[in-house]
Amino acid sequence: MQKITCKCDCSFDVEYEKTIDLDARPAIKEDIKKGSFLSFICPSCHSKVNIELETEFVWKSKKTTLLFVPEKKRMECLAFCAGAVRIDAENNKKLKTEFLKKGQTPVIGYPELADRIAVLDSGLDPEIVEAVKFFLLDNGKNIKGKQIQILFEKLNDDTIEFHVHGLREKEVAVMRIPLNLYRSIEADRKAKKQKEVFQALWLGAYLSYKNIHAEGDDHEPVV
Repeated sequence: MQKITCKCDCSFDVEYEKTIDLDARPAIKEDIKKGSFLSFICPSCHSKVNIELETEFVWKSKKTTLLFVPEKKRMECLAFCAGAVRIDAENNKKLKTEFLKKGQTPVIGYPELADRIAVLDSGLDPEIVEAVKFFLLDNGKNIKGKQIQILFEKLNDDTIEFHVHGLREKEVAVMRIPLNLYRSIEADRKAKKQKEVFQALWLGAYLSYKNIHAEGDDHEPVV
């Protein structure tokens, strides 16, 4: 059980599982995609309360274990992935911080969770998809300085659909790219081309195009 608080200040208990087997409970994948995972109704004002709670997703058929990290813990997670060491200044000793368990791959914030679940469920390689996102943004026009977020939506027969947030206020752009582009980038990785890009997509165990193309960045892209 987990106690949560609604904006009306009503606190109530909800059932919460810290570890979920997605092979045993495939319906959870659809809940995540629809945005209803970790969504509850306040018993007082009957408003929908969406929360983010650290959750482990074991998905053996995909050879993946994801750790869903709440957005508020983004910097702490990234610092751990980057190898940052906390120091006890008073005793001048290193503090052990086990943010991730061995074999876990973090996804930070609900949009990234829904994105990664959809990518894996579609049978695509997350590393290739993140590389596609980077190249799309790298070649994009009129995005300099904007807070752009690009998220995988679905795989169609011969196209991949992304939703792009931040190009225009309160609007979501739909971008469809040919599956052949994905295959081309996949071939580049196999041929060990664009090695710097693929390496830069990773920050420790954290995989994201944001490791190269931070939202709102004006810097030169990695090539």
